[in-house]
Amino acid sequence: MLKLEKVTIRFGGLTAVNEVDMEVPKGSIFGLIGPNGAGKTTLFNIISGVYAPTSGRVLFEEKEIQGIPPYKVNKLGIARTYQNINLFKQMTVLENVMVGCHTKTGAGLMSSILRTRRQRAEEKSVREKCLDILHFMQLDSKIDFKSRNLSYGEQRRLEIARALASEPKLLLLDEPAAGMNGREKEELSETIRRINEKGVTVLLVEHDMKLVMNVTHIICVLNYGKKIAFGEPADIQQNQEVIAAYLGDTRND
Repeated sequence: MLKLEKVTIRFGGLTAVNEVDMEVPKGSIFGLIGPNGAGKTTLFNIISGVYAPTSGRVLFEEKEIQGIPPYKVNKLGIARTYQNINLFKQMTVLENVMVGCHTKTGAGLMSSILRTRRQRAEEKSVREKCLDILHFMQLDSKIDFKSRNLSYGEQRRLEIARALASEPKLLLLDEPAAGMNGREKEELSETIRRINEKGVTVLLVEHDMKLVMNVTHIICVLNYGKKIAFGEPADIQQNQEVIAAYLGDTRND
């Protein structure tokens, strides 16, 4: 589904990502791990159109997408969340998710001002779709809450719900478990699996290794912007270069 070929990006004299090759199979839960500063979020920003790579290619369903704007990337079927919670704090839970449908709606400014029949029908359809997503994300009891009044874990789930509203084929999750307690992380793991079972391919950046090893099918490891390992979770746990760079020796844990 997603293929990176020799992707490199430089900021002045700093090479943040260095000739990374990576393939994300359709239908997989794919983990991208590595130490802080390894280039994981930078790679997310390249895939989602925030950054254009200095060199290399990014292919989504065999189409080159490097350098195109984020809204066009989203229209193609890629949605993402962010390390830092990025909700509209003054809007309700339902309104936040409805915003995520913006690339799937067709009513223009005048239709919205005049409240045409087409606009009303489209808004009703969007509302029903978003209510279904909130039910799936177990947030349907909070639809009228302001997003700022949700718990931390609920805000994280709401960000994922908003991303799902754009009907992605590929969902990028950037450290979704950050700040969560043990119970919330277990719930998140189950949520990721359920999203994947609905046919969405998931690309996950996460530092919680228990979550990563339990939920992913394939893992790519970055260190100082370079790929140092690729394989199934069991193989990554035994890779000596990965242990030295990131995991540490867990044989006696």
